[in-house]
Amino acid sequence: MDKGPVTMDAIRKVVDRLILAANPRKIILFGSYARGEETTDSDVDLMVIEDAVNHQGMEMVRLRKAAGRIAPGVGIDILEYPTEKTKEPVPGTVLYWALTEGKVMYEC
Repeated sequence: MDKGPVTMDAIRKVVDRLILAANPRKIILFGSYARGEETTDSDVDLMVIEDAVNHQGMEMVRLRKAAGRIAPGVGIDILEYPTEKTKEPVPGTVLYWALTEGKVMYEC
């Protein structure tokens, strides 16, 4: 299966689906697509920041289903974090890098 880099338009469509499925404060694109270093092997990494979620793991599964497909053979990784944990991210963590180097795709 031939797969190429995903367009920003396709990523925005996924972000729109996540906005409809959740009540996010912020959605951040991070990783290789945010840095402009994507390859044919890259997946799309999105972080969804929400106010309060009872079960973080279940919410990530729910959001992954809501995101749907982006392109044949391209994976989407979705991480969910509560707003309160984003106030003081620990350097070197995924949360830290997403907040410092990621590209904000949605914010309210």
